[in-house]
Amino acid sequence: MRYSEFKIVEASGIFNRTAGQMFKNADTGHELEFVKVVAYPSDATQFQTVEDRDAAVEQVNKENIKTIQWTNNATARALAFGLAYMLDKESDYYKNAPDSNKPEYTDVFGRYFEQVKLAGLPANWNSKYMMGYKVQIGASTKLDAGLMPQDILGLEEKRYKGNDQLMKDIRVNLKDKPNVLAGFEEMAQGKLPALFPDQREMGPAIRDYAGEILQPIAIIAGADVGEGIRAAKADLIPNEDWADLELYWPSGKNHALVDSEFVRADGLTIGISSKGKKGADASMKNVMDAINKARLSNPALLDSHAEVVEICQMVDKFDAEQGPLQIAKKIGLIKEETVKQILALPFKGGGVKNAVKLSMDDITELNNPEVMTVFKSFGAKFDHPNYNLYFHLVANTAKMVAQELNKDQSFGEGMMAFMQQASIVQVYTQIANKGNDVAVTSFNSVYPPKFSGTILVNGSKNYASTKIFGKLAFKMPGA
Repeated sequence: MRYSEFKIVEASGIFNRTAGQMFKNADTGHELEFVKVVAYPSDATQFQTVEDRDAAVEQVNKENIKTIQWTNNATARALAFGLAYMLDKESDYYKNAPDSNKPEYTDVFGRYFEQVKLAGLPANWNSKYMMGYKVQIGASTKLDAGLMPQDILGLEEKRYKGNDQLMKDIRVNLKDKPNVLAGFEEMAQGKLPALFPDQREMGPAIRDYAGEILQPIAIIAGADVGEGIRAAKADLIPNEDWADLELYWPSGKNHALVDSEFVRADGLTIGISSKGKKGADASMKNVMDAINKARLSNPALLDSHAEVVEICQMVDKFDAEQGPLQIAKKIGLIKEETVKQILALPFKGGGVKNAVKLSMDDITELNNPEVMTVFKSFGAKFDHPNYNLYFHLVANTAKMVAQELNKDQSFGEGMMAFMQQASIVQVYTQIANKGNDVAVTSFNSVYPPKFSGTILVNGSKNYASTKIFGKLAFKMPGA
């Protein structure tokens, strides 16, 4: 039985919360920030026995940095459970942690269920069952409105060209929300204000969630979306119309910096960042697009930040396992022999990757103190059933690389110099109420994007001793 996390998109209660949402204790006023929710098991509706369920709970407690706080008692019929991870940035545990290694969460709440489902509603975990912490009302109303892009367009990552094609899907998926659809229809005609009758209570959801779709519709329709859109068109598509480009809403977690993307024929993407996001992760595609754009528009930037260009090209060139090792060699953390030895480990015996379960004896046989240094540089969950010594070494190398690069403030500043002229437009939606109606009244847009601060390399996000999830990530500064 696998106990791994799976992503839930359509759900209710706690299972429909999103990262960054705040929970508040009504008695104390204390707040916690929502990080994620995970349902167990991940590959069935319930565990087969109470013993299997309890074994999973025990395993999770071993893996986690904090013990689960249960919101109900286990029963013989409750053969599934969910865990909600929360963050208290005011706690000493968080404040005392070094800036380079802040904990992802500080509290874990758990709840037992009879079963969970792999699609649809996993389980109804009402937010009142959170040790007195309740989701703040405004955010809860927005989330429950069903106006997020995946609610309106579905979960499949489809590509559209022009509003006629896009509106066909929207009309089908909003047929049970005619007053919301009415506003979309006006926006597709380029009308501002675009009226949403009897939707005053849904105003924040229309602005913040439906707005992620309304903005590209308005851009294609020729509505006034602000000076930033005009500047982006002049710079990036002077001889094309927005309707000529493919448009899609990225579903992957590595696209947090942008909400939708227009795609030129040559593959360059023009990201639309609703509400001008900060603090999100810049994908490798975002960064390389920015660097490649600078080759034409600002080549001096490549000369002044040559190391940034070289490191990013290496991340882009090599796969997720080789990348950190090759970069570590380049910046002097390890030698070529170490790179070769680590990359050869999973093929030990027979040449089939991971055919042999590695142990410390395999490191000892290498007779290379540098490999042992990598092994000891960061901890790992050795008792995890999916622990993999090779992944451990690669993950530790990624963390070593991030730690070393983040010591050099000029590296992060160089990354930011490229991202400040990236092909990203920050767009803000304005609404106004009139009686029971709400209207999208105007847009403001900014291009080139206004980011500030220093970008950090995140060596932990995609690397663990149990699995490699993706390449090195880049963390944008918070707001």
